[in-house]
Amino acid sequence: MTSSPRSGFDRTAIRLVRVLMQPGRAVVAVMRRLPFGSYELRCALDLFPRPHYAYGVQQAAELARRLGVDRISVVEFGVAGGAGLVEMCRQARLATAATGVRIDVYGFDTGEGLPKPTDYRDLPYIWREGDFSMDVEALHARLPEAHLVLGNITDTVAEFLDDRRPAPIGFVSVDVDFYSSTAAALRIFAGDHKYFLPRVFCYLDDTVGDDDQILHNNYVGELRAIREFNEANETLKIAPINGLRHKRAVPAPWNDNIVALHRFDHPDYGRYVGRPDSQTELPL
Repeated sequence: MTSSPRSGFDRTAIRLVRVLMQPGRAVVAVMRRLPFGSYELRCALDLFPRPHYAYGVQQAAELARRLGVDRISVVEFGVAGGAGLVEMCRQARLATAATGVRIDVYGFDTGEGLPKPTDYRDLPYIWREGDFSMDVEALHARLPEAHLVLGNITDTVAEFLDDRRPAPIGFVSVDVDFYSSTAAALRIFAGDHKYFLPRVFCYLDDTVGDDDQILHNNYVGELRAIREFNEANETLKIAPINGLRHKRAVPAPWNDNIVALHRFDHPDYGRYVGRPDSQTELPL
């Protein structure tokens, strides 16, 4: 992403005003440093540094548990420096301890930074070829339990399911910036139902933007790729989780980046996953 012309003082002032306007953020920041509460509670209160990953992994593991699936996969498209994948691995360990569901972690990346933009749909006014490069050897050392899938996503996605035969995928993070790369990543969802939970939680990083000059819309970038995916598939739909922000104890901007892939003709799509007491509200 291009650097902001704002000074360090300006950025600090903006963060301070955000805290003053939303004092709950300061409370959460303090609570993150306190070692208390169950994994589920810490997920619910956004007490992890990447709460969107905590939410996605925890919800996928819980759905698997209710379906009687003992092993799942979680996937990150766009690894770059690896901070996100490190956190995904940590969340996988915590979710396994909490639910008993084993979790395999996969990370897709070119290994060489962003490729050359294809056209305006890739938003070349925001991103450039070579951005977000990776130190492959260093990342392998940091992530011994993760499976790195390196190469052009168009090629690696096409081969992944048949070659790796992963456990059902329950959570996917898409942070590949370009329209073309996102469209390639979404092709993974065309695979056989056996490779997926009936509903797959997804985090879409590049649908809002953190700068006034980043103008995401349905005609470019990730949003265009999602729209075209939905138009091309009758029984596979990627849709927002309506009202998620209002369901959360700590509403946050990342809530708007969470969607779910619905596999309507998956054999387990209509399988009941409620609690034994049908009168209890469900968190899923």
